[in-house]
Amino acid sequence: MKTMILPPPRALPPVLLRATKSSADARRIFSSLLIAGSVSLAAVAAALPAWADSSSSVIKERPFIDETNAAMTTMMANMTIKPTGNVDHDFVAMMIPHHQGAIDMAEDELRYGQNQLLLRISQEIVVEQLQEIAAMRIAVGEKVSPYEAMLAASIPGAATAAAPTQRTTETFSVAAEGPFLRENDVAMTKMMDDMAIKPTGEVDRDFVAMMVPHHQGAIEMAQAELRYGHNAQLRRVAQEIIVDEIQEITLMRLAVGEALPPSIASPTDPSQVQTPNAQTAIQPAPEMSMQMAHHHTTMK
Repeated sequence: MKTMILPPPRALPPVLLRATKSSADARRIFSSLLIAGSVSLAAVAAALPAWADSSSSVIKERPFIDETNAAMTTMMANMTIKPTGNVDHDFVAMMIPHHQGAIDMAEDELRYGQNQLLLRISQEIVVEQLQEIAAMRIAVGEKVSPYEAMLAASIPGAATAAAPTQRTTETFSVAAEGPFLRENDVAMTKMMDDMAIKPTGEVDRDFVAMMVPHHQGAIEMAQAELRYGHNAQLRRVAQEIIVDEIQEITLMRLAVGEALPPSIASPTDPSQVQTPNAQTAIQPAPEMSMQMAHHHTTMK
């Protein structure tokens, strides 16, 4: 388990938009997301949890759902990039706002949740996402602050300073990047569809119901980077993302009493992994069991 370094205080996201429809439009949201570089925020909102229950418990949960919806709307807007043909660059451009979305969701759980184990896991999510954001920025040569370099140092094998700019003869083609973009398109469409839950009035349970497919989306994005990316440093970060997300999915499911299914093998090998459905539980591969056991023990 990496050492937890708590981030400095930051402004919490305001309530920007709430969902008012079902997830029927989710599959139509992303057809132009990566290729045309535009997406309707109203369409994103349509794919988020809707209000169909006026019970007191659901009404009480409304601030949590509204703020989570706002975070996802902002996330998808910021992930709407114009493809450059450079897989590594575009992976970082999309994964950073995706990670920020996870941070915002975890902060919502910290504000409204009650499950003590989930609150600890949420703190861990915030820290790990910040660490990985810093490591991704360094991997593509961005200058970072000393604080971000300290965060990145917690990622195994990650550099702590931007690499010197080097001239390259590599040419980039949006057309050649097509398979990578399409896989991300499919992953984000499925993620938003699976996140479109009916609120139950239980913040902790609904947080897990939405964060699990969100984490699964990050896993699939990282696997696409492993298939198509070339930056060795970024590929190591992508592997770390996969391991962290699988661990956190497992811990979140345990925290709300959900059963775990058979384990999956080689989660960081995209040529072998069979991506599990976001609505089914995920258990780490056998080689991760010792690390997971230690992680779970330290959180009790």
